[in-house]
Amino acid sequence: MPAVDDPQPTSAKMPTPATKPAPGGAEPKRFMAQAIEESRARFAAEKALLSFREYLDVVAATPAAQARDAATYLRDCFDHFGTEPVVRPYGRFTRYRLFDAPFDGGRDAVRGHEPVQEQLYGLLTDFVRQGRVTRLVLLHGPNGSAKTSLIHCMIRAMEAYSREPDGAMYTFNWVFPSSRLERGAIGFSGARGVADLESFAHLAESDVDTRLRTETRDHPLLLLPRPTRMALLRAHLGPDHPIPASLSEGELSPKARQVFDALLRAYKGDLGEVLKHVQVERFYVSHRYRTAAVTVDPQMRADAGVRQVTGDRSLGSLPPSLQNVALYEPVGDLVEANRGILEFNDLLKRPIEAFKYLLSTCENGTVRLDTMTLHLDTFFVGSCNAGLLDAFVQVPDFASFKARIELIQVPYLVDYEQERLIYAQLLASQAIDKPVAPHTDEVAALWAVLTRLERPRGDEFPDALRKAIAALTPVEKAMLYAHGRSPAGLSRDTAGNLVAEIGELHAHTRREVEYEGRVGASPREIKAALLSAARRPGHACLAPLAVFDELRALCEQTSVHRFLQEKPDGQYRQPHKFIASVRDWYLDLVEDELNEAMGLVEAGAAADLFHRYVDHVTHFVRREKRLNPMTGRYEDPDERLMRRLEQYFGVESKDSEDFRAGVMHRIAAWRMENPDPDLDLTRIFADRIQRLNEGFYLEKKGLADQIKHDLLTLLVEHEAQLSDESRLRAEQTFERLEVRFGYNRATAMEVVGALLKARPPER
Repeated sequence: MPAVDDPQPTSAKMPTPATKPAPGGAEPKRFMAQAIEESRARFAAEKALLSFREYLDVVAATPAAQARDAATYLRDCFDHFGTEPVVRPYGRFTRYRLFDAPFDGGRDAVRGHEPVQEQLYGLLTDFVRQGRVTRLVLLHGPNGSAKTSLIHCMIRAMEAYSREPDGAMYTFNWVFPSSRLERGAIGFSGARGVADLESFAHLAESDVDTRLRTETRDHPLLLLPRPTRMALLRAHLGPDHPIPASLSEGELSPKARQVFDALLRAYKGDLGEVLKHVQVERFYVSHRYRTAAVTVDPQMRADAGVRQVTGDRSLGSLPPSLQNVALYEPVGDLVEANRGILEFNDLLKRPIEAFKYLLSTCENGTVRLDTMTLHLDTFFVGSCNAGLLDAFVQVPDFASFKARIELIQVPYLVDYEQERLIYAQLLASQAIDKPVAPHTDEVAALWAVLTRLERPRGDEFPDALRKAIAALTPVEKAMLYAHGRSPAGLSRDTAGNLVAEIGELHAHTRREVEYEGRVGASPREIKAALLSAARRPGHACLAPLAVFDELRALCEQTSVHRFLQEKPDGQYRQPHKFIASVRDWYLDLVEDELNEAMGLVEAGAAADLFHRYVDHVTHFVRREKRLNPMTGRYEDPDERLMRRLEQYFGVESKDSEDFRAGVMHRIAAWRMENPDPDLDLTRIFADRIQRLNEGFYLEKKGLADQIKHDLLTLLVEHEAQLSDESRLRAEQTFERLEVRFGYNRATAMEVVGALLKARPPER
C-alpha cells in the first residue's frame, strides 16, 4: 500500500462516499438554510420595508439622518469616512479618507488632490447652509487628471454609506390590496376584511393587486401636510437645526400627488386611511442600477421625459377612484438620480442647447417636462476638458452659465511622490508578470511631473529670492515640491527663504491661465508606457532602464500627444531631455544604495561624526571648554576634528569661524520655527551629512568599484572566477541590497550592469 504522502492519481485520492457529502446532501442544504436565515436577519435589521407609522419611529430615533437633502447626505458621507491632516512642502491640507476608497480595499483611490477635496467639501457645506443645491460643480482640467476618478470615488462612497445604519434613506410605494380583500369605501369587495389593519405595507405578495412605485424616490415625510411635517421635525430636531428646502418647502412629485389626492377624496379626507396604502422602503445608492447615482455621457437626447402608465396591464386592478386618473410617470437620468448625485461626463462636448435647461434646474432645482414640472433634490457635478472650457468661456451665454456653475480646477499632480503612488498600485497588480525593480514607479512619476512643470518667474517674490527662483531647474523644482529640498549651492538664508516660499510658489502657478499641471504627460499615458515596458524583449525584469526606452519611444509620437508639441521654455517643456535628467538622478540614487550595501562606511557613521562636530563647534563659538567624557577633564574643542570635517565641506581655513557661526545660526533658526526641545540634527543638516557620506565613499572609490564588478560577476553566476574574499563581499553586498532595498537577483543584475556601463570605473 503506498504511503500517505506518495503522489497518486486523482481518483485514488478521492474520499469514499462515507466521508464526502454527496451532491444535494446535508452540507448544501445546511449552507442554503444558513444563507436564507442570514438574508432574513439582514432584511429585518436594515428595516427595508416599513409602514408609515413604523417609519415615524425611525424619524424619532434618528431625526437628523432623516432630515437630509442630497448635499447634506453627501457631506455626511465625507464625514463618515473621516479625515486626516497632511503636511506637504507646499502646504497643510485636509485629506478626506473616502478618496482612499477604504470601502473597496483602496481600489481606484485618488492620489493627492487634497485642495480639490477641500473645495468639494466647502461647496457642499455652502449648499447645506443655503438649504438647497444651487449650482453645478464643474471639475475642469487636462485629460487624465483624475476628474472622473474624484467623482466616481464619491459615488462609490455613497453606495457604501447607504448600506450603513447611519446612511439609511427611505422612499415609499403605494400598495393596493387584492380584490379578495375587503375594499370598503373605495370599491373593494370580498369575504376577508382588512379594515382593522394599521397598514397594508406588510401584506403578502399574494394579497396585493397593485404596487405603484415612486420613480423620483420622494421622501416619505412629504406625505404629511407641510405644517404637520415642520412641527414634527422641529419637535425632534429643535428650533435651530437647519431643515433643507426639499423638506421645508418640498411637495410630492406629480404622480404621487395625484394618487394621494385621489385616495384622500375617496376616504373623505381621512389621512390615516390614505397612509395605510403607504409602504416605506429603504433604498440603496447604486451606480450600476442607476439608483440615486447616474452618469450622463455626451449625447443629443434629453435627460428626462414622461410616459403614461394608466394603460399598463398590471394596473387594471386599481380602485375606481384611480382608474379614471391619467397617471404619468417621469423617466430619464434626472429622475433616476434624484436624491443622489448626477454626473455630467465631459459636459462641454454636448451642444450648448442640450444642457441649457441646467440654468434653471441648477438654480431652482426644477425641470419642466411636457405634462409636469419636477422638483429635484440632486447634487449636480460634471467634468470637462480644459481646452473645451476655454472655448466655452468665449460663448455669449457663458455669463449666464457662470452664475450657476462652480468651477474647480483639477490639474495634473506636480508632486512626484504623490504621482508615484498611482504607478505603485499598477506595478503591484497582476498586470505585471515580471519582477519589478525598485524605483521603477519613481522614475516614471518624476519624468511625468517634469513634463508638467512651468518655468518659474520670480517677479512677484522678494528681491532676495527672485534670482534663486528663476534659476530653478526642472529637477530642482520637482524636488522642492516633493521634499522641500532646496538646490545645492544656495546660501543658508536664501535656501531657508526659498523653502518658506514653496507654498506661495505652488499656489502662484495655479492662478495663471496656463496653470502648472495643465499640460504634460497624463497618468494614462505613463501607465500604458509601463505596461509596454514590461513587455519589452531583452529585459528579465521591469526596471527603470526599460521604462527609459519606452519613454524615448513615447517622445517620438509628437503628432499624438499635445505636450510633445509645446515649444521649449528655457530648460522646461523638453520631454526628450528630461529622460537623461531622470536617468542621472536614478543612477545617483542607485549608486548611493550600492555604497550603503557595500558597507565600506558604517551606517550612521557620518551622522554620528557630524553630531560630534556640532558639539565641538557649539563650545568653540561660545568660547567654552568642553568636558571630555573619556578623561573627565575640561578641554578646548578639538580643532583637528573640526577642520577635518570642514575640508569635506570645501571650507577653507580662513573661513572656518564664519562657517561655524553659520552652523549655530541654522540651529537657532530651526529652534525658532520648531519649539520642540528635541534637536534633530540629522534633519537640519541632511545636506552636510550627505556630503560627508559622499566624501567617505570617495576615499574608498577604488575598493567600491572592485566590489561592484565582483557583485555583477556573482549575479551572472560566474562566482567561480572570484576569490573567497571577493565572493564573500559580493554575497554580503547582495544580501544588503535584497533586505534593505528590495532587489532580487534579476533586478540587481540589470541595475548594477547598467550602472557600470554608464559610469565605468576609472583606470
